[in-house]
Amino acid sequence: MNTFKYVLLSIFVLYPALSFSAPAGFFLTGTKEITEDMVRFHYLSNDGTLDLKCTHLFDKPDAHDWDVWCGKGTKWLRQFRVHFLVRKYQGKTEPKSAYEVLYWVIDRDQPMNKAFASTSSWIQFNNPSNLERLSFSQGVENDYAYLTVELTP
Repeated sequence: MNTFKYVLLSIFVLYPALSFSAPAGFFLTGTKEITEDMVRFHYLSNDGTLDLKCTHLFDKPDAHDWDVWCGKGTKWLRQFRVHFLVRKYQGKTEPKSAYEVLYWVIDRDQPMNKAFASTSSWIQFNNPSNLERLSFSQGVENDYAYLTVELTP
């Protein structure tokens, strides 16, 4: 009976991971190589009163994890852990392309119950497109502000 429980638990744990598989008609060509100078983060409160410049460190490139500090050197310091990953896909039979973008933010200023938010997006093109720029915003601090990431390859 214990074996059955472990098999069932494994299915429930592994099944959600399959949701990040390629869309129909596409195959993975690779993970977009991202360096620190290709990425920029920006913090802005929704009412526009707090606009903070951010610095970042690509802390764990293999895990696609970043440490981000906004408002460093001010009394408004905000700290985040960001998981940012871009994967490129090509059409199997047609000349088209797609990008999968994972942008997950952990608010490190919430020590008791760390607050987090995530976005997983698919962008599909009907031709083999190259990226010029990607920009995504994620609500932070209970959606009173947002942290924007911009990638310029």
